[in-house]
Formats: sequence, C-alpha cells, structure tokens
Amino acid sequence: MSVKHFDTYSKNWPVAVTGVLSIGYLLVVLPFHFAYGFWLFSMLDSPRYGLRPQDYSQAVFVWISLAIAICLTCYCIYKQRKNLKAFSNFFRESGLNNPSPQNIAMNRTGWGYLGLDTQKGTILYISHPETSILNFFFPRDVRVMGFGMYDWKSVELEGNRLTIYTGNPELPTVSITSGKAAMLYEKINAMRHQQWKYEYDVPGCVELQAKKIAEANGLNLVLPPQ
Repeated sequence: MSVKHFDTYSKNWPVAVTGVLSIGYLLVVLPFHFAYGFWLFSMLDSPRYGLRPQDYSQAVFVWISLAIAICLTCYCIYKQRKNLKAFSNFFRESGLNNPSPQNIAMNRTGWGYLGLDTQKGTILYISHPETSILNFFFPRDVRVMGFGMYDWKSVELEGNRLTIYTGNPELPTVSITSGKAAMLYEKINAMRHQQWKYEYDVPGCVELQAKKIAEANGLNLVLPPQ
C-alpha cells in the first residue's frame, strides 16, 4: 500500500482514451464479438458449414480474445465493488457514516460511491480515479473523502450527475452519476441549513482511517497533490 499524491483533476489522456475505447467495445463490439464466437462454435460439427482447417487459428483467436475480454470486465467490476465495500463497511460499522440504503448512490460497475448519513450529517465519497491504464483494468488506486456539512462549498446537479465543490484548489470537485442524484441533492441542501456539531474533523478522520484500510487491503490511497 502507498499514498499517492496524484493530480487527477487534469485529464490523463492515455487513460481517458483507453476508457472511451473500452466502453465503446463493451457497448458496440462485444455483442458482435460474442455472437461471432458463438456462431463459430456452433459451426464446428456442421457437415455443410463446418470450419475448415485453415479457419481454426481464427476461431481460436476469437474465442481466446472473447474470454479475455469477459474475464477482464468481470474482474474489474468485482474488484471495484470489493474496494468500495472495504471502505464503506468500515465507516458504517464505526458509526462515522451509516447511510440508509436509499441514501447510497453507487455506479453499477462499482466505479464510485456516495453515502449520505442524514443522522450524523456526514458524506462519504469513494471513487477509482484515472491514475494509469493498468489501474483501469486492475483497480488498486482508490480515492476516499469524508465531508461534514461545513466541509464543502456547494453542490450542483446536472442531469443525473451530482457534483460537490470541495473548496480544495488541488481537487475543486468530486462527482458521481446516479439515478439518485436529484434526491441526494435535495437532501444535502436541506441538511446544510440545519445545525450540526461534530466531535472530530470529518475529512481528517476519514483520511486517517482510509490509509489504514487501504494498507490492510493492499490498495493505494489517492490524495490531491501536496
């Protein structure tokens, strides 16, 4: 485990391009890739349309590449969700952030998480930032941030995207896209006008504990540049 002070606010173009190509493959190419691989498999024993010996290498390449793509996708989703669970469970059990299920927003792939505890007045934000191409497929770099109601400047809602303006010039905003964005936006704004008392510094406490959780799970904690 290590702590990485990484500028994730500036666009990392190699990782961004890899992300766009990967999403494009999953949404557009993978269905055809799968269908073609299935068709080749079904033709193995066909007396009329069976594969010729010179076609075997192509078929093997299609099947192997399809298996690799599916395995990488499943592993990435599994690992990201596992990472989120490691942090969110700890802070839930510690009582620092224990949101009800309706106050949790999480991407389907496990890329990001936002939990709003309406009783404690805390927000827990977790994401997998774009640090490297390797981390895109084998996610080990995690950003974890905690907020009390006085630890951020403003929130913004644009479609299904909820953005928190942190007040930190090295990381001005963090955001998550979810169908619950509008509901969480209304709740956060309502909570901001209530009176809250905290026995500890929420951002500092979350960062301190996140370092321990990351170390215990073999992850890297990503922090803004110093």
